[in-house]
Amino acid sequence: MDGCSLFLIKSLRSQIDNMESSFSSSLGNNSSRILVIGGTGMMGQHLVKASLAAGHPTAVLVRPASSSKLELLETIKASGATVIGGDIYDHESLVAAFHQVDVVISAVGHHGPHDLEDGQLRIVAAIKEAGGSVKRFVPSEYGCDVEQAARSAAVLEPARSIVLAKVRVRQAIRAAGIPHTFVCSYWAHGFVLPRLGDPHADGLPATRATVFGDDATRAIFVHEADMAAVTVRAVDDPRALDKTLYLRPPANTCSLAHLVRLWEDKTGRALDKYYMPDEELVNRIRDSPLPLNFQLAMVHATVVAGVCDQTVDAEAGGVEATELYPDVNYVTVHDYLDGLKESLTRNVNS
Repeated sequence: MDGCSLFLIKSLRSQIDNMESSFSSSLGNNSSRILVIGGTGMMGQHLVKASLAAGHPTAVLVRPASSSKLELLETIKASGATVIGGDIYDHESLVAAFHQVDVVISAVGHHGPHDLEDGQLRIVAAIKEAGGSVKRFVPSEYGCDVEQAARSAAVLEPARSIVLAKVRVRQAIRAAGIPHTFVCSYWAHGFVLPRLGDPHADGLPATRATVFGDDATRAIFVHEADMAAVTVRAVDDPRALDKTLYLRPPANTCSLAHLVRLWEDKTGRALDKYYMPDEELVNRIRDSPLPLNFQLAMVHATVVAGVCDQTVDAEAGGVEATELYPDVNYVTVHDYLDGLKESLTRNVNS
């Protein structure tokens, strides 16, 4: 490592130390101090914004390991969040970070079931050692209810292994007695809608759309900003303590076939539609690499097998976000498609 890089890393560590000291001084603030792990990813950035917007002292866990973090650090500082140095693979740094906060929200990505489970269990172990400092933990999920999904044989590999890994993380959280909220927010707008539900696609279809499933089986779509806003509201809500929180806005529930028709209506242009047979989808799952095979397997589980058309089981600790927070105005599928159409029109006219 050259001298310039060493200097930049030392500078980064110094800035993190100063920001941690400032964050610790927020102890007198009545709002819960929230730490987001994975705060630089897509979902993580929405969580940081939502936490700040709700008035929480907000921190992001950052590894002080490379000079490339300096620009990110400045962006985080400008947003009003604090940087706390740490790494999920450095147990002591995690424990130290957790002593400074009340709530830990994980938005850590993964490359497979082992990676996912190992990372989340490291967080669980550090929260346990922090000895009650953390009053609420939200693990990295933001999909379907994995415990309901795990009971269905229709969830194919590699999605099944990832679902089971998340179930084991939930079991570890409960066994450790960690106060928690599990968030089930289903399909993210930003990932699914710009491709009309087709993981193969590079963007919106120009002339031909592939349609999975039929009109009888529906998916639930939630904007990432809404996922984040509801998650942040839940972390201080006793009604969501040790519960599974479901985000199921009625206006955002539809089949992928209906989604394609909505786009046709908005653009005034009919598409050539290919309704992929279930057997072909299963073969594509088998023959595709990660992460495409996982994405296709979740498409199959949702709109072919209907695994994610889930009920809220109150006896098993389920609560419905639209009932707890009826004032939330969710970005609808219609709203999002309107935005995509406007963006497409601007690009054509520019």
